[in-house]
Amino acid sequence: MSIDAKRAAIFGLTLAAASTWAALALCQAPSPSRAVAPITAEEKAAAERAVLSYSRIQTLLGIGQPRIVTTEVEPDKGEAENFLAGRSAAPPTRRVVVVMSNPRTSKAVRALVTVPQNQVITVESIRPADIPLVRDDAEQALALAKANPQLRQAIGDTIDRYAILEPGSQAAVPFAAQVLPVVSTSRNDPCASNRCADLIFRTENGYLPVRAHVDLTRRTVAVHGGGRRR
Repeated sequence: MSIDAKRAAIFGLTLAAASTWAALALCQAPSPSRAVAPITAEEKAAAERAVLSYSRIQTLLGIGQPRIVTTEVEPDKGEAENFLAGRSAAPPTRRVVVVMSNPRTSKAVRALVTVPQNQVITVESIRPADIPLVRDDAEQALALAKANPQLRQAIGDTIDRYAILEPGSQAAVPFAAQVLPVVSTSRNDPCASNRCADLIFRTENGYLPVRAHVDLTRRTVAVHGGGRRR
């Protein structure tokens, strides 16, 4: 199978999910996270500080200012299942996963932290491709796409009016851009390791026949398909 075909297969699955930051809500079964109370803003900040001060973080991420991508509750799965099934009266241990990246070195880590003890249990390196896309990434991808001369020519004068459409939003946005994560299964494709996304563009009359493929790691844009001026 060619790189484009493998990419297309992943893209098709992703399109059904609507976008990265909605994928968990739309595609997965109910999470064991409902067995524990959500973390407060104070607990979230304390867990993030614990990871930032962890001795191995700079070694793993390299020199530069790290960026916190996501901080999410992740209880012990076995404990959560036992608690939900009534086999245990003890609520599951409260833990959060903090994902951090260093844009300067393109390195990332995933840290598991207990709450409220703020003890870092594990820290592991992850591929840039495994970093979840967040709103800032979507805005960066759109800005890179808007700056691309080929895409500007394909879409026309309305290109600067496109805005990110929030996942699941029913808002009547006249010029909406949707950001879809792309992961390749080919070792020869940069998107097997880099953070990649495709942007599709929707007007009130439907989707445009043009797609912008953005490599957020390399900060490059490739335009696919023709366009119509609106």
